[in-house]
Amino acid sequence: MCPSLSSEADSAPLPRPKLYCLGDSLTFGYGVSPRERWLTLASERSGWQLMNRGVCGDTTGGMLVRLRELLTAVRKPQAVMLMGGANDIFYSGSEQGARANMGAMIQQLLTAGVLPLAAIPMPIVPDWHPEEWGAVVDFRQADTLLKRYGDWLAAYCRVFHVKTVDFRPLFLDEEGSIRRDLYLDGLHPNPEGHRQMAALLSGLLQEWEAELSR
Repeated sequence: MCPSLSSEADSAPLPRPKLYCLGDSLTFGYGVSPRERWLTLASERSGWQLMNRGVCGDTTGGMLVRLRELLTAVRKPQAVMLMGGANDIFYSGSEQGARANMGAMIQQLLTAGVLPLAAIPMPIVPDWHPEEWGAVVDFRQADTLLKRYGDWLAAYCRVFHVKTVDFRPLFLDEEGSIRRDLYLDGLHPNPEGHRQMAALLSGLLQEWEAELSR
């Protein structure tokens, strides 16, 4: 008998799972080099293809528009991560718009059969921000609203059984104080902050991949 030969299809590596990441400057990786960004690092560590769709200054309203465009352009993406809301609070002084838009995006993904992943952003350092921004944003109020929004988003995702990656604990010490050493400017993480975010996300994605393959 002739030995069986493996076909090229059998030996070809399996495609890497792909995650589209919609968000603002936190998703984009503002202030650090492309090589230092948390999505780049998490992609290398997890084996997932992380498609960075972060837009600096964007709101959840802008994300909602871009999500519709993504669902039209990409035929049923496997999974989408949503991370936004801070700019809604900075611009409007309210978290209501962020709640409405994030809830709508999650429901659109669930209806389309796409796996959603909601990312809860880290807290801000209210006394540390670009000086000129203080003329248009009340950062102390924004800090309170961002915490309330994060708690709401975590609860919303529990109700609808949506996976979350919560970055808030990474940026707090054992006493609950903000770890300023992980920030670039009080609003965005520095390279070490990006490394810690990447480690958290890559671990979650590896667990998620194992669940999907069962």
